[in-house]
Amino acid sequence: MSATANKPRDRLPSYRRRYTQIFAWVTLALALVSIFTHRYVVMQSQASSTQAALYERSASMLNDAFVQLYRVRQELYDFLLVPTPTQQTALDTALSHLDDALRRLAEQGPGFPEDDSLTIARMLQEDGRNLRLQIHELVTIRHDPTRWFPATVLIENEMQDSNTLFVAQLDALISSVRTDAPSAEPTATLLMPLFDLQKSWLRMVDELRLVIANRFGAHADEPLQGIRTRAENITLYASHVNQLLGELQQHNPGVREDPLIEAEITGLAVHARAWQEAFAVLITQLTNDDWRADLAYLRKKVDPDLRLMQQRLEVLRIELQLLRNRQIEAVNATSIRIANVLFAALALMLVLGIIGFLSLDRLILRPILTLAGNLKAHAGQTPHTPPAPAAVSETRDLIDAFDEMRTQVVQRERELDHLAHHDALTGLPNRSLFRRRLGEALAASAQHGMLVGLLFMDLDRFKQINDSYGHAAGDQMLREIARRLLSVFRQEDVVARLGGDEFAVLLENLHERDEMMRLAEKALGAIERPYAFQDHMFYSGASIGIAVAPDDGTDPDRLIQLADTAMYACKLEEGSSFRFVSSEMSDHAAARHTLENELRDAIRQQKLELHFQPVVSTSDRSLHCFETLLRWPHAEQGMLQPASFMDALADAGLCSTISDWALDQIDKRRPAGDSVVSINLSARLLHDEHFAGRLLERIDEGRPPPEQLIIEITEDSLETDLRAAGQILHELQQRGVRVALDDFGTGQASLSHLRRFPFDYIKIDQSFIDGIGEVPNDEKLIRAIIGLAHALGMQVVAEGVETDAQFDFLRREHCDYVQGFLVGKPTADGS
Repeated sequence: MSATANKPRDRLPSYRRRYTQIFAWVTLALALVSIFTHRYVVMQSQASSTQAALYERSASMLNDAFVQLYRVRQELYDFLLVPTPTQQTALDTALSHLDDALRRLAEQGPGFPEDDSLTIARMLQEDGRNLRLQIHELVTIRHDPTRWFPATVLIENEMQDSNTLFVAQLDALISSVRTDAPSAEPTATLLMPLFDLQKSWLRMVDELRLVIANRFGAHADEPLQGIRTRAENITLYASHVNQLLGELQQHNPGVREDPLIEAEITGLAVHARAWQEAFAVLITQLTNDDWRADLAYLRKKVDPDLRLMQQRLEVLRIELQLLRNRQIEAVNATSIRIANVLFAALALMLVLGIIGFLSLDRLILRPILTLAGNLKAHAGQTPHTPPAPAAVSETRDLIDAFDEMRTQVVQRERELDHLAHHDALTGLPNRSLFRRRLGEALAASAQHGMLVGLLFMDLDRFKQINDSYGHAAGDQMLREIARRLLSVFRQEDVVARLGGDEFAVLLENLHERDEMMRLAEKALGAIERPYAFQDHMFYSGASIGIAVAPDDGTDPDRLIQLADTAMYACKLEEGSSFRFVSSEMSDHAAARHTLENELRDAIRQQKLELHFQPVVSTSDRSLHCFETLLRWPHAEQGMLQPASFMDALADAGLCSTISDWALDQIDKRRPAGDSVVSINLSARLLHDEHFAGRLLERIDEGRPPPEQLIIEITEDSLETDLRAAGQILHELQQRGVRVALDDFGTGQASLSHLRRFPFDYIKIDQSFIDGIGEVPNDEKLIRAIIGLAHALGMQVVAEGVETDAQFDFLRREHCDYVQGFLVGKPTADGS
């Protein structure tokens, strides 16, 4: 820093200013290139868009011309097949559409790139006019049968006349032969050949009809083959006719004897020969390619024009495709130009980047590397040389910033280390630091043979104070306790807050246990002094478990566990005292821990059960309600009642969980339809804001309906949670839920409870009921309780009634309801 300070701070050149100037010039150049490139791209894009639109319009008109030409061809073929007026109208419509398409192509087709294409388009329009004239001529031919089927003239003028004369003359001859001499033998000889002649002639004429039908494809897939087959049949019939005529002329005596008959036979032969000669000409015409004039005209005149028009349309299509290809090539050329510009800009940026890096390396990076080496040397607490003088102001500022950062990092590392190992509220060491210090103390005691004491503290009534007066009061109390403990213990002792209301103290360099006892007593005295918060004064205490190393072990975790167990045993027995670790406590704690684990498994696997015991009226023994009782079918200990596991349930923090489950079960199943069900809840649960909120929400939703629910509160739990319990009980009663005071008479402030809380029922504990007939004072207390309850407007339920004598006594004393084995045992279904 001293070298840098030799040069005035305001006269060092700024690397930022240099780089900003270079960047401004480069940006300007790139902006100009971008503007010109953008204008070029826009122009090319507009030209391409115009060409594309022109192409699309021309292609659309060309496709329309193709379609209309195809329609004309199809409609023409349909008309030639079935020349009806409807088909002719459809053909005229198709011709009109074709004319319109060709006209648009010639007049509105500027998309064609060459003049030759426009010429072709105009030639197509002229071809369309010629096509219309030719099709008109073809239609005229198709409407005239003598024109479109030339064989008609031959059939009508020659063959039909010969057939008519032959048939008429033959019929007359047969009739004459029958009339003149029906019984003469020569005549009979003549009649049979005439009948054969008539039959053969008619069959020959029928075959002619089939020949014509085959020509039109009516009876064969191959018309010419069918014609040849039928012609051969006609030839056979003709030969047979000629044979019969010859036999009649030469061999029949009836013909030779009658000149008139002979003349008739000769006439028949003449007609037959004329018909057969005409048939030979007809076959020649029918087998010729021009047997239909309309098809010949179509083939020679119309089809060539149609093919020519189609070829010209194909030429136009090819021209349009070439135009499209040229457009694509133009777009590709534009893309290449833009790519070249971008590559040039990239090359410029690369060159500038290299120059900038070299400058950055010389002016900034190398000084930074030197500074980094100095920082590493400083971190390793080794001597280091001062950095070289700064060449630019940025380097100088960087060196100053690193020096400031190094100072702040050291300070923050200390702060983070303190936060990681100390409690944020009290400032005392936390569990992690305490365990580490405990391990160090145990290692040191093993070398010097000194005792190490571990005091594990848990505050009494802290949760009640925290919930009653708020978290601010609880936090203030914890800070005050930390201050008092620090003032009690020695400076070398470690006072830590492990979490919540748990504190621990590590005592080192002790020679005997009495020193630990004196310090524990002083700690209790300090904790038990009153605490002030705003206008309130409250008191607390502590249960302290003491573990001693090496007597109780040398493992840190084991010592903490043992001290926790001793603290727990102390809290169960009397509270606000201290106790050393003993073997009996370990066994009890292990058993209690096992019970808690089994209870957690039973809840998770839903092995707990609800049983229902009826409560009946003393007047007529009618059912009043069912009390819900929790049961645990234990695998080894059998069916357990709540008294054997409720403490473990509370210690495990599962009371709210099991209460929610019981309320769900009551809502899903009841022992008898819409019967009233009562459930026992601890007042501590009502003090839990979350559970109380869920309970009120459940009641508001009718799960179960409030008029079918009675909540029983045990008297001993009310003593520690008065304010919150009273507020929730009033809200429950406002919603229609009835409230009962359970185990009345076993607590310490029963009369104050009756005055303060809104109970609907008082349940007399079974310990008083057992004294009926045996302990006079118990009977007097029962009469007093019943009278007091009725005077306060409450009803009375007697628990544990097992004999008729007890029942009769309670009925005489006007007890309202009874519950016990006498009237019904608890069962899973309430039956």
